[in-house]
Amino acid sequence: MNRPIVELNNVSVRKSRRWLLDRINLSVRDREFVGIIGPNGAGKTSLLNVIAGFEKFSGELCLFGRSETWIRGRKTRVRIGYVPQSFDIDPAFPILAKEAVMTGACGRAGLFRSPGKIEQDRAAAVMEMMRVAHLADRPLGHLSGGERQKISLARAILQRPEVLLLDEPTANLDIAVQKEVLNLIGEIYERESMSVLFVTHDFNLLPDSMKRAVFLNHGRIVFDGDVNDALTGANLSRLFEYPLETFMRNGRRFVSFG
Repeated sequence: MNRPIVELNNVSVRKSRRWLLDRINLSVRDREFVGIIGPNGAGKTSLLNVIAGFEKFSGELCLFGRSETWIRGRKTRVRIGYVPQSFDIDPAFPILAKEAVMTGACGRAGLFRSPGKIEQDRAAAVMEMMRVAHLADRPLGHLSGGERQKISLARAILQRPEVLLLDEPTANLDIAVQKEVLNLIGEIYERESMSVLFVTHDFNLLPDSMKRAVFLNHGRIVFDGDVNDALTGANLSRLFEYPLETFMRNGRRFVSFG
């Protein structure tokens, strides 16, 4: 059986007298694709931030079989890729798309060391895979939201992570771009050897590769199991505290208001 590479035991995060995470217990195995689903404010981003090392916490966190605090060394950091919900940048900021992607190689190269030709060639190959090679010499701030999101994914993949954290990667994108980004995420998962934690509140936009769903609400896990068992009207209605129904169309499950 694949080994657990992310383990949280009674992990909590509290800010301004509010529990963002409340005694979370979660284990993610190597090559597992897990959806973290819940309404806004449920604690989904806080959960990713704990794993990524951006959030102080109480409890125990183990990564790759080793206990970790919120302060991480470089060797651990580079094994975790993180794609935030948005990739906003000042249009006047002087960085090209290909330069933004290349920042993903800096962690493994080490301090004051520039990535070599091997990483440059890999960056070009990753941009080709992500369908953004034609944007290489465009200023990052001049790209559309969908283009910037694909650049952010390319940067994370270039890092060669063992765990990829995706925080609402299709948020604020139009429907066609959402579908394209989801397809790219599926391709990345199949081609690269990694685990994926995919945060979303939109259960109509779930990658086909996702086999496990974790429902999070009010900072607590309220469901953890097979994604097909998760997406029932009764389960989703309890999670979102609103009457919802599910139906099948062309082999896919969709959710509608009850």
